[in-house]
Amino acid sequence: PNTLFATGGGQLASSLLRVYISENNSFGTATSTPSLAHARGAQVLGTAWTPPPSMKSNNSSVGGTLNTSQYAAYASYLASAASSIGVDYVSFQNEPDITVSYQSCAWTPAQMLTFVKNNASAIGKPIVMPESFHFADTYSDPTLNDSTAVTKITFVGGHIYGGGNTVHQNALNHGKHVWMTEHYNNGQTIGNAITDAKEVSDCMNNQMSAYIWWRAYHDTLATDDLISGSTPLKNGYAIGQFAKYVRPGKVRCSSTYNPSTNVYVTAYHNNGMVIVAVNTGGSSVSQTFSLQNVSGVTSLLVNRTSSSENMAAVDPATVASNAFTYTLPAQSVTTFHQF
Repeated sequence: PNTLFATGGGQLASSLLRVYISENNSFGTATSTPSLAHARGAQVLGTAWTPPPSMKSNNSSVGGTLNTSQYAAYASYLASAASSIGVDYVSFQNEPDITVSYQSCAWTPAQMLTFVKNNASAIGKPIVMPESFHFADTYSDPTLNDSTAVTKITFVGGHIYGGGNTVHQNALNHGKHVWMTEHYNNGQTIGNAITDAKEVSDCMNNQMSAYIWWRAYHDTLATDDLISGSTPLKNGYAIGQFAKYVRPGKVRCSSTYNPSTNVYVTAYHNNGMVIVAVNTGGSSVSQTFSLQNVSGVTSLLVNRTSSSENMAAVDPATVASNAFTYTLPAQSVTTFHQF
């Protein structure tokens, strides 16, 4: 837990955890990880992959639909689960728009609208929806466009398997923060790590407010892990370049996203400025940064992940006349920050 959630040296400072809400009323063993995350300042999203089989059309944990007669009962079930597990947010369905061989349940956008409108309030936690597997706006638009239902959801969340890493304008127009709640890429080389960092950067540039990796740790090392034992892997460090410095409460501000070939930049403010620059290319780039609407900034701390560095503190950036130039090594993620 310290490696993933704490903010000290060599720690990744994740501020969100997503956990599974069981369909069989067994919540006792699911409380320890949220408790550990909470103790380190993180918040927890609980997602259900399926309602209890007894509430479904096929009496199975795989496939089927939620019986309309069970909508209220399912909301009560989720309220009990949320309280028992200790989650801060609830998503009532993982990937409602895909057919798989594991725990799942199909919903239409209209069914999600009906459930949100009539039953979501009974869950008693802020709601994240619809968690479409490729972030299809068709699954959230009916709820967003309904004047009653829209007040009953807090975040519009989705996954980016095969698409969806775009601006979800309708959610933004309705004042909803947009969360990317599940994705992963395989591999822990520096090349893999830069792919991950570019993906996080794209999500942030597309006005998302959260990025949640699928699974950070297995007992036996897996290709999608971010940590091995208590040691971050290269892809973990790359994502940590965002998580450790772009803390909850930071607000993304405008930046030239692609100022040079292979360089991608996002910026954040509110109680200190943060700039994250990803160089995906095979050559270093001397990049000039110009700061607007700021004053009194004379230097920025710098941490970097590259082929030879892991969130390493490197030479500070000297700011003069609200500008500085800094060399971004090949295949690197560089974070400039005030604290």
